[in-house]
Amino acid sequence: MKELFNHKAEQGLLGCCLLGGIEEAISAGVDGAWFFDLRHYEVFRTLEAMHERSEEIETVKAVHELRNNNVLDKIGGATALTEWQDSAPTKHNSGYWLSELFVYKTRRQTKAKLENALAAISGASTGEVDDIISSLQTFILDMKDHVGRTVDETLNTTVTEIVEEVEERFNNKTETPWGVPTGFMPLDDELGGLREGAVYILAGRPGQGKTAMALSIARNILMAGNPVAMFSLEMTKKELGMRLMASHGELNMTTVYKGTLSEQEFKKISKSVEVKMLPIYVSDRTDLTVNMLRSEARRYVNNFGVRVIIIDYIQLLQGTKETRKLGKYEVVSEISRGIKLMATELNVPVIALAQLNREAEKATNRKPQLSMLRDSGSLEQDADCCMFLFEPPEENESWGEESYTKNINLTIAKNRNGASGGSVAFEFIPEYTKFKSKSPIL
Repeated sequence: MKELFNHKAEQGLLGCCLLGGIEEAISAGVDGAWFFDLRHYEVFRTLEAMHERSEEIETVKAVHELRNNNVLDKIGGATALTEWQDSAPTKHNSGYWLSELFVYKTRRQTKAKLENALAAISGASTGEVDDIISSLQTFILDMKDHVGRTVDETLNTTVTEIVEEVEERFNNKTETPWGVPTGFMPLDDELGGLREGAVYILAGRPGQGKTAMALSIARNILMAGNPVAMFSLEMTKKELGMRLMASHGELNMTTVYKGTLSEQEFKKISKSVEVKMLPIYVSDRTDLTVNMLRSEARRYVNNFGVRVIIIDYIQLLQGTKETRKLGKYEVVSEISRGIKLMATELNVPVIALAQLNREAEKATNRKPQLSMLRDSGSLEQDADCCMFLFEPPEENESWGEESYTKNINLTIAKNRNGASGGSVAFEFIPEYTKFKSKSPIL
């Protein structure tokens, strides 16, 4: 079995720090996990504290600091520091020792993760086993990405790709959004489409059509031939299927449930069943943690080419055992960050539905604010775009030949890739659970 530590490498890095290489170690994120010998970490913390105070790090001063911190005798006195400096032998060797220590740190972390999983899996329930496996998958993939990172970290390739896309759009005079089109022209004008790796929060109070709006966007994306994955923590797959059928075939699902379909309505069934051919993948598990979500989403993207992920809704995801002990705010913060990492990792847009708190009902002109996102401000922080559904205060219902519609506005409260503050007007047909833009659909 390979060793899990390298005292020489730890001492070599500390020697480099004593010679002025502390900044490279700090930039690499060196912390306690990098050291097997805790005495070595105490020395590093002392040198790091000196650097933070803008003090010059030299042997005499370091000896004084370490003696004051009761560390010097633990490491063998001033002689040890001199020997470590000699083994360095210059501050420019920091990179070598850092790469060595990273290997040992990775071995220890992987071993500990596997041992903890092995201990936890004994006697675990099916749900707990799923959570353990999902956590392992996430850890392994994150570690693999970090260990195997060989990409060019400059902007050279990135800028070239951007210029090529701009040139293509200029030459073809295309108005196609930069991201995946939502199918609603006014919304795409505001957002530029759904961008890869971005998180879109779609929030509102209960009953204002969050799920219906998400399904309307999903249907448009699906009809364009782009696969969609939907994680429904509130509705079953059957309920979502019936909603999608109602929207697609303009079928009144109330009459379907009651069995009071008219002859004309019954003929719409053949239109509504066309949704079974759409490339939508639905998970209706209600016990999902953010790690399990990332694992399933990764499978959908890699195996089925999913282009957009929808989560209904974010506050129903479960946190880890540790964060659940701290409270709902911490749970939602953990989930919010996990979803952003997932979007970035898979390079697909994520639409995450969320609840607004009761203050939204008291808002002037009923227009929600970012502060009304329920449970956590990190939803606002991590999201690339925050959109709110609300009913405008004017007369809000109109009757057509067969149904009535409600006016629903969608306001863009935050937009990292464009202008904020814009609003898009929609007509919502409750009986079909369907949104229509008041402007032509793409």
